[in-house]
Amino acid sequence: MNHNEIIKNEIRFYLDFPVTDRNNIQFPKHLIHQFTNVLKRKKGDSIFVFNGKFKEYKVILDEVSKFEVKGHIEEEYNYNGELDINITLYQSLVEPSRMEMIIQKCTELGVKYIVPVISEKCKFKFISENKLKRWKNIVIETSEQSFRSVLLDIKEIMNFKDACLHSEGLRIFCNEFEVKNNINLITNTVLESKFNGNVSIFVGPVSGYSANEILLAKKCDLKSVSLGKRILRTETAAIVSVANVINQLT
Repeated sequence: MNHNEIIKNEIRFYLDFPVTDRNNIQFPKHLIHQFTNVLKRKKGDSIFVFNGKFKEYKVILDEVSKFEVKGHIEEEYNYNGELDINITLYQSLVEPSRMEMIIQKCTELGVKYIVPVISEKCKFKFISENKLKRWKNIVIETSEQSFRSVLLDIKEIMNFKDACLHSEGLRIFCNEFEVKNNINLITNTVLESKFNGNVSIFVGPVSGYSANEILLAKKCDLKSVSLGKRILRTETAAIVSVANVINQLT
């Protein structure tokens, strides 16, 4: 089954399961309501699932009730819906609604990792377990809809200095005060020659980076870039910078 045939299957779910018994696929409780009451699925209907490891499965439902949904794998496919480059977004923490939008849109765009960063002007400096769980659910739901093959990975929170020191590849620092280098000038030749397909993008908090952080980024050889003449909201900057990199480098 090719790419176009796979994405025609609008109903698609993520299941983190080892395929040890192809004839006994047990669906988790949180999907039972959706199967029975929302999708009105019945015995004999098919559902597509993916495991986050480049595998897609067509599952035929053998039992559908309010208490249990089970099926068997009829077909298995290799499917790659990922980018040709590995993008890590180092996003300074912002208010929950903005952070959720960033996670959702960056998942759609194909970002591989998001690293929450604490920078000097961050108003939020902590991620609760419930918030992290919600973020991961957003990743799963968005990956299902956007036909990702691998889930975006939200990494441990990191301070700005450590983020600068540990970032890899082509390291792009979105700087509202940059006047010479525009993000559109980055080319695929630069990426291939020096950075092995890895890109790290730094986006600051609502109030921007401090003067000390801008200086530190330059000392750590991050590439300072402008996103244009206007000052963007942080969630807009994250989406625009990722989209520009994808457009330029893939």
